[in-house]
Amino acid sequence: MGLYIPFIFLSLKVICIGLFSFIILVFYAQAQDFKDPEPQHRHVSHLFGLYPGHTMTLEQTPDLCKAVANTLYKRGDKGPGWSTSWKMALWAHLHNSEHAYKMILQLITLIDPKHEHEKEGGLYSNLFTAHPPFQIDANFGFPAALCEMLVQSTGSDLYLLPALPRDKWPHGSVKGLRARGGLTVNICWKEGSLHEALVWSSSSGNSLALARVHYGDHAAVISASPGQVYRFNSELKCLETWQL
Repeated sequence: MGLYIPFIFLSLKVICIGLFSFIILVFYAQAQDFKDPEPQHRHVSHLFGLYPGHTMTLEQTPDLCKAVANTLYKRGDKGPGWSTSWKMALWAHLHNSEHAYKMILQLITLIDPKHEHEKEGGLYSNLFTAHPPFQIDANFGFPAALCEMLVQSTGSDLYLLPALPRDKWPHGSVKGLRARGGLTVNICWKEGSLHEALVWSSSSGNSLALARVHYGDHAAVISASPGQVYRFNSELKCLETWQL
């Protein structure tokens, strides 16, 4: 089946009411399906709600997220660097680490400038992303998407290692990732699983930063005052706290 998109036709009807002959313009929307002429187009702007927006999430809108995944499969993996980085972040927000990692491999493919028109995306030897000729979007978008594989956040929820490709990166650590709510995160993982995490609030003032920390099926709630560090184990049990 091809990808179909709704197209809205508006018909106009004039209704006269009573002696005053009020004219009311009534718009009738009739949705019709039209075949997408380019189902593997590079743009995925209609998926903004999943990333960088927050109107679609796996927890709150699972059906919409299934639709997002279906769209990404139909769009395909090919595309220029900026599109690849965006798809990488979208797959990360669907917690599909395998596909997010696949997009990394596509982005870091070395491109010969003499034959760049034969393949979209990739990297030049100077690590600039190929479009062609060059777009900075993917160079900025790649680290952003990479961070989304390791940490995701809303105003009140913090997700650790949501899209870690465990078989590809079984051991590792990251320090100083910033999350919404003024939080900073350090993470260490071993054998593909969380080993330890440090979370603290970098907000100024005396206000408390309330956050729900998630890892897999585990969750913990913290009310962090500025500079208060929380140290969690693999099951998100708080082992200790201290002041920076």
